[in-house]
Amino acid sequence: MPRRKKKGDDVNTNGWMDTYADTITLLLTFFILLYSISAVDSEKLKQLNQALQSSLKGTTEVSEVENLDELEVKTKNPNSGNTEYEDLAKKLNDTIEKNGLTEVIKLRKEDRGIVLQLDETILFDPGKADLKENNKEVLETITTIINEHDNDVLIEGHTDNVPMNNKEFASNWELSAARALSAVTYFVHEKQIDPIRFSVKGYGEYKPLVPNDTPENRAINRRVDILMVEQKVKDDKDTKASQK
Repeated sequence: MPRRKKKGDDVNTNGWMDTYADTITLLLTFFILLYSISAVDSEKLKQLNQALQSSLKGTTEVSEVENLDELEVKTKNPNSGNTEYEDLAKKLNDTIEKNGLTEVIKLRKEDRGIVLQLDETILFDPGKADLKENNKEVLETITTIINEHDNDVLIEGHTDNVPMNNKEFASNWELSAARALSAVTYFVHEKQIDPIRFSVKGYGEYKPLVPNDTPENRAINRRVDILMVEQKVKDDKDTKASQK
């Protein structure tokens, strides 16, 4: 008599292959979807990556502007949407335009506030830290700006990377700091502005706006920056100081 098959004898042992194939197909579809999303938005991802790298290095990439419509920061700016901050930028721009100095005083917008950027040649002779006698119009306009607003003012000196070694200054650091101090001395002593509002920094060649690889770029980096400190930044510093 032939042996009768048991129920378990006809089980398909290759059934797991169907489930495996379905899983692999789903995973492949998922990764294709992810790739398509990243490919469509690759430029944004690239910009985000550059912004993150810039933030980690402690720098903020900013653009030079000639009018208010172009005033922008290329990395994420926490002051975006700050009405007081935007109002300050507009007022500074209006004052500069009114005095016909848009080609002389450049505006930059940073996390810290609004920067009035002046080329070295506007205020100083090469390798010198004494203010030129023929820059009265520029200094008067900056004085008006400072007097019209109660923001703290940080004056920063910058040079290119050409070594400095003359009778007066042994390094670019010394030259940049002396130039910033000369500007502060003018505003405090000549214009009687409250000295408590001012601070000075000399960065030498170490905070260039552009690479020091051409004569034109080196000229851009030789500058004096006058920062109108954004009020929120000032308030945060005051709060931290009071907590110590």
